[in-house]
Amino acid sequence: MIRVASIQIAPVFLDAQKTWKKLSEKIVEAKSNDVDLVTWGETLIPGYPIWVSPSGGAKFNDKQQKHVYSKYWKEALHLGESEIIKEMKNLAKELQIMFMGGIAEKYSGSIYCTLLTISKEGEILGRHRKLKPTYEERLVWSDGDREGLKTYDLEGIKIGGLNCWENWMPLPRVALHLQEEMLHVAVWPGSLKLTQDITRFIALEGRSYVMSTSGLIRPTDFSHLDEKEFPMKAIMESRTSSWQNGGSMIVDPRGEIIAGPLVDEEGILYVDVDPKLVIEERQNFDISGHYSRFDLFNKP
Repeated sequence: MIRVASIQIAPVFLDAQKTWKKLSEKIVEAKSNDVDLVTWGETLIPGYPIWVSPSGGAKFNDKQQKHVYSKYWKEALHLGESEIIKEMKNLAKELQIMFMGGIAEKYSGSIYCTLLTISKEGEILGRHRKLKPTYEERLVWSDGDREGLKTYDLEGIKIGGLNCWENWMPLPRVALHLQEEMLHVAVWPGSLKLTQDITRFIALEGRSYVMSTSGLIRPTDFSHLDEKEFPMKAIMESRTSSWQNGGSMIVDPRGEIIAGPLVDEEGILYVDVDPKLVIEERQNFDISGHYSRFDLFNKP
């Protein structure tokens, strides 16, 4: 078995260093519970670009939107140069924990929604850039590629992951199924309505454990920002309820919720993943094995 932890926290919005400090403290807390893997939400560092829709982000050549985009780019992480990435690798090695979580990754002048995987040895195993950003996300994030559609071995358990709505895309899921995925990590910006159905569906489809790990953003999470650097501050603080309420949960290969959902609060969910249960459930339905027709459908 391995023990896994789903960390649900709000970012220190648009502040990568402070968000990483907050996250790293939660990772250390998880280590005290003997975990082997920690996950966190989509682009938690430096936050999900939630301002775009309510602030008219589609305005062409708008100075305010350009200004915030440049701030977001500044706080995004470059895999080869970021000090935070170096600290992540060092912490993973020190604690002997695998990391799989969301960052905004920058390269040249573009930004990608990236699911980053770091080994227990402190090495980057892979980065999965979101294949197709959703709706207004396309005003901030660039299209990804297939490089990160991989599973990674942890104590004999194959682990894969996808970002947000690409969990609804059948072919990326199949690409991971065909690599013998036993534990699926789905990262989200944060909403129970996003996680409550798809988490169980993926588990039942793949007879896999599924960790849906969400972020959290409340109106108060913009209070530290200056209106000059974030002109949308008043708009984002105007709601009386959370912009994103979390919804992290963990489901077993029978489709049963075994941890969570965690809603409207920060916290950590823990589960022991038993590969024996995966194999038992695949005895009657294994879509990457005997319950597939590779003679009729070509592998990707």
